[in-house]
Amino acid sequence: MAGRSVMSLQTENTDSLGNSCMVKKSAGIEQDKDNVASKGVSRRSFMARGVAVGAAASAVGLGLTPQPAPAQTSGPVRAGASGFEPLEVDSPMAKWKKPQSLEFVEKATKNYSFPNWQSGSEDSIYFNLNIPEFFKCSYIAPPKEFSKLERAIDPSILDLAYTSVDGTPTPPLKEYLVGKRQVQAMMMAHKGKVVFEVYPGMNPTDIHIWMSASKPTVGLLVAMLADEGKIDLDAPVPTYVPEIRGSAWEQATVRNVMNMSSGLDIEETIENLLNPDSWIAKWFTAGFELNKGDFREMSKNAQALPDEPAGSHFRYSGANTQTLVLLTQFVTGERWQTTWNERVWSKIGAKNAFITALAPDGTPLCAGMHNTTPEDLLRYTMIYTPSWNVVSDEQIISDRLLKSIQTMGNPEAYKGSTEEQYGTDWFGEVPDYNSAQWDHVFNDGAMFKHGNMGQGIYVDPSRDFCGMYFGLAPNPDEISGVDHSPGFLRNAAKMLAGG
Repeated sequence: MAGRSVMSLQTENTDSLGNSCMVKKSAGIEQDKDNVASKGVSRRSFMARGVAVGAAASAVGLGLTPQPAPAQTSGPVRAGASGFEPLEVDSPMAKWKKPQSLEFVEKATKNYSFPNWQSGSEDSIYFNLNIPEFFKCSYIAPPKEFSKLERAIDPSILDLAYTSVDGTPTPPLKEYLVGKRQVQAMMMAHKGKVVFEVYPGMNPTDIHIWMSASKPTVGLLVAMLADEGKIDLDAPVPTYVPEIRGSAWEQATVRNVMNMSSGLDIEETIENLLNPDSWIAKWFTAGFELNKGDFREMSKNAQALPDEPAGSHFRYSGANTQTLVLLTQFVTGERWQTTWNERVWSKIGAKNAFITALAPDGTPLCAGMHNTTPEDLLRYTMIYTPSWNVVSDEQIISDRLLKSIQTMGNPEAYKGSTEEQYGTDWFGEVPDYNSAQWDHVFNDGAMFKHGNMGQGIYVDPSRDFCGMYFGLAPNPDEISGVDHSPGFLRNAAKMLAGG
C-alpha cells in the first residue's frame, strides 16, 4: 500500500467519562475505587425478564447532511479535531443525547440490579451509557494524537433492505434505525472511509458498553501469542492457567476454548442461567457480585459433559473467554489490559478512553465489559481490513494471523448450535462456522460478533469493509423484533463492493 504523510496536532488528554475512573499515567491504566454489586444472571432472550419495556419508536425519516470526504492523503492522519458534523437522526432515542434529570438518575441508580441492567428499560439505557458509575473499572487513556477517519457518507445505504430468513423483506434501514431495536449508533467503513454514520440514541463522544462484542479482543491476543510461538493452540489449556490444572479443563485444548467447544458443562443456556444452582449461574454471580464466591476458584470445579469430547460441539460461554484472559496474563506476566494496550489499543489512534469493568477480585471482565465511543470501536474493527493503515502505522494483524483467526473454527461443531440459529435469523443466510471467539464466520472470510441487547461488530476483509452498532433493546424477539443490524452490515458490504 502507498505510504501516507502524517499530520500531527496535539489535543489535551482529557475526557468527560465520569469521575469514577482515574488515570494512572505510568501504566495508562487505573482502577475505580467503587463497585456496585449486581444480582441475577441471564443471557440474551432471558435477560429481560420482569422488567417493563420502553415504548417502541415509530418509523420516521432521517434528516442527513453528508459531508464531503477530505482529499486522500497518505499515512494514518493524526489530528486534533474531528472536523465533521455527525448525521442528524430524528428518533425518540435522541433524548439520551441530553443529560438526564437528577431525579431520574437517582431513581435509576437506586433501582440498579443485574436483570434491570440487562433489560432494555430506560434505567438500563442509562446504566449502559454510564458503566463506570456502576462497576469498578480499568481505564486506558487515549493518546494525544488520534487517527482521523475520512468521511464519504453514502445516503443510499439508508434505503438498504434484505430478505430475512422467512423470505420476507426487512424494512429499509432508515425505518429500522428508529424502531423497536432501539439502535444507539451505527457506523460503517469501506476502503478506509466512513460511509455510514448515525447516532439515534447517543452522542459521538459518549462511551457505550460492547457487551459480548468484547470477546474477540481476547481471542486476538491469544492468536497473537500463538503466532509468536509463545503458546501451543493444541496444548491443554491448563498448561497456561496453573490454577485449573488437574481439573476437567485438562481435556480441552487452547484451540477448543478459543472456539467455545471445551466439552464442559458451562454453557449459557436458558435453563442453566435461570437455575441458581447451575455452575454457570453461580459463576456469573461470583463474577459480578461482592462476597458471592471466587469465580476463578469455581473454574476448578467445572465438570465434563458425558459423551461429548472437547472440540465436538459449539457451546457458548463467557467462562471460556475469561479462562483465556487468565492464560494471557500468565504467559505475558502482565495484566490483560496492559497487554491489550501495548499490542493493539495504543496503536490505532483512539480518540477517547478504553474502559473495561473488573470483577470483585480485579480480573478484567473481557467477556463483555469493554466500553468505548462508537468511532473508536470502528477504528478497532478496521485493523482486520486491508485499510488498516488508515488507523495504524503498522499492520497489527498480519495476513497470516488474520487467516489463522478466520480458519481456527470447526464447521461440524457449529452445525446445530444455538448460535447457528441466531446467526441465520440475523443475517437471513446461514453462517458457516464460529472461530476464535467470533460467533459467526462466512466462507468468504467475513466475521461477526454479537453482544447482548444489540451490539455487534462485523469485519469483511475481502470487501475491505467493517462496521459496528450499539443498541439497547430487550432481547426477546417477541418484544423488540429480530436484530437485523448484522444483516444490514453484511448487505451494505456486498452492495458497496459490488457483490
